[in-house]
Amino acid sequence: MTMRDQGLVSIIVPVYNVYSYLAQCLDTLCGQTYQEIEIILVDDGSTDGSGAICDRYAQTDSRIRVLHKENQGVSAARNDGIDSAEGKYLIFVDADDCIRPELVEVYMQAAEPGVTVVCGATTNEKMWRSFQSSDWKQYVEYQEEKRFMHVYYDDHINPPFNKLYDTAVIRKHGIHFPEDMSLGEDLWFNLSYQEKFRGDWKIIRKPFYYYRENRDGSLSNSYRKDLFEIQRKTADVLYRFMDNIGIWGEDSQKVYYEMYWDRLFLTARMYRAYERTHPEEKRLKEILSHPIWREVWQECRNRKLLNWKRRIKRICLEIYKLAPL
Repeated sequence: MTMRDQGLVSIIVPVYNVYSYLAQCLDTLCGQTYQEIEIILVDDGSTDGSGAICDRYAQTDSRIRVLHKENQGVSAARNDGIDSAEGKYLIFVDADDCIRPELVEVYMQAAEPGVTVVCGATTNEKMWRSFQSSDWKQYVEYQEEKRFMHVYYDDHINPPFNKLYDTAVIRKHGIHFPEDMSLGEDLWFNLSYQEKFRGDWKIIRKPFYYYRENRDGSLSNSYRKDLFEIQRKTADVLYRFMDNIGIWGEDSQKVYYEMYWDRLFLTARMYRAYERTHPEEKRLKEILSHPIWREVWQECRNRKLLNWKRRIKRICLEIYKLAPL
């Protein structure tokens, strides 16, 4: 019986200029208690010596394969890993992050047909290192497919690094990360997968994954001039997904619109903060005049979602219109 027959798990790691963190990440991958793994390191044209670290680890652990390529971005790197994977299951790990040694074993114990297994993640390294993993079964929560927006609200849907994927589903439907997007590609991939996989969620509310949120140069820390458009596009993608699979019901709509309003406000506040120190930027007044504000506010009103916090946020928006800088 081959490793694949026993349940080989492919761990795909896109690597780009993470010299300071890569060895720590790879140590946590090589130290997995579940042995039937392959580790695919996709060196995306690193210039800081990260590629050499990949090669050094591959020389000492036969489960590691290294793909060196010209820089094309994280989506292309993940796609190359997908195409090279031989495992029955896939997981993704970012090269500046770490996973608990029991993660893959827990995934395999938790796996069941028709359910996407999701693990908890944290940016608190001390919490990640210190929690008791042996009692993880006491912290399992099931969510039905129709409760998608609640799972999304808890930030379990968007990341690719917190899930166990069925390789057969990805292969059958040719699911890949879109390489022409610099933000939102993770959500697109996960919704494309879930639309074909069709099933419920099994959430392990223990932080098996350590996410280094504030690494210097992280894309998530960068100001985006097109953030307003991205928020609207994300909302549209979420709606179309729920409509396509038949879960656009009253409960989903309530969570959807309250989140939509809150994220629009957060976007406006980010524009305002940026324009206060960059007076050459003048987008805030433009986005506040868009009809989407009135549309989403009315949907929130119809569903009785206008609590005092949201009413205060609307007052703040009126102040922004009068004096945005």
